Amino acid sequence: MSKNPSEEPLQQPVPEKTSPGEILRRTRRERGLSIEDVTGGMGITKATLNALENDDFDRLPSPLFVKGYVKTYCALLGLPDQDLLVNLEQSMSDLGIHQREPAIKFPPAPNRIGRFLKNVLPLAVVTILIVIALLLVIQVADRVKLPFFDSGKPLLGSARSTVLSMKPAMASIMDQEVKESDDTVDKQDNPQTMTLNVTQQSWVEVFDASGDLLLADLQPPGTRLEVTGDAPFKVNLGYAQGVEIHYGGKVVPVSNIAADNTAFVSVGLDSDLEN
Repeated sequence: MSKNPSEEPLQQPVPEKTSPGEILRRTRRERGLSIEDVTGGMGITKATLNALENDDFDRLPSPLFVKGYVKTYCALLGLPDQDLLVNLEQSMSDLGIHQREPAIKFPPAPNRIGRFLKNVLPLAVVTILIVIALLLVIQVADRVKLPFFDSGKPLLGSARSTVLSMKPAMASIMDQEVKESDDTVDKQDNPQTMTLNVTQQSWVEVFDASGDLLLADLQPPGTRLEVTGDAPFKVNLGYAQGVEIHYGGKVVPVSNIAADNTAFVSVGLDSDLEN
């Protein structure tokens, strides 16, 4: 007996997964917020918000930036961000977008004694060996009368005078070496400081010369940040026109501003100090 086709169970369509951008857009509309409300609250441009709500990752900055935008957007909407960030991570992974997020590292405490011993101790050892060798030569020469000395006076007195006259000069050289070594230690152990004045709300991200993340957060207007670390720094700005960078007592120009008002600036190069 054949079955009636109408009696066969219908296959339910598999619901499509809602993208993180679609969730944000729907929630914004449900909250009654305009695009201007969100861009003003997040410190980003309309183009960036449009790309974020449409999951257009080609028009967005690095994944670390995008995650920061999503967390800030969720806070603005009063929306839990944990599930949405997992959704975002999966969406970017499906598109082959990956980026290792650097761990925050704190610079080690300066070891002045270790650097001093490393730079000065070898010089001191070599100097002592030279003095010992000269004294041995003097003792041997004092016992053996060399034919080209007609005065008959022992060589020891003359050699000792020479050694004594060399001591102040050698001491001066060692003092100079110690001073230069100490200056080098001070330069290496003193990290550089960069100041950021935030005039309009912007996302700010700072890496040091080793690529370690020093700062990553949304900064409100009126914020003054002093970032200390090993230069040159790499600064990523979500809204470049709202942040003023100072380094070495001078303002660092931000010229390479993208169409979405983001910028990537290297601060602390030798040219920054010379200009």
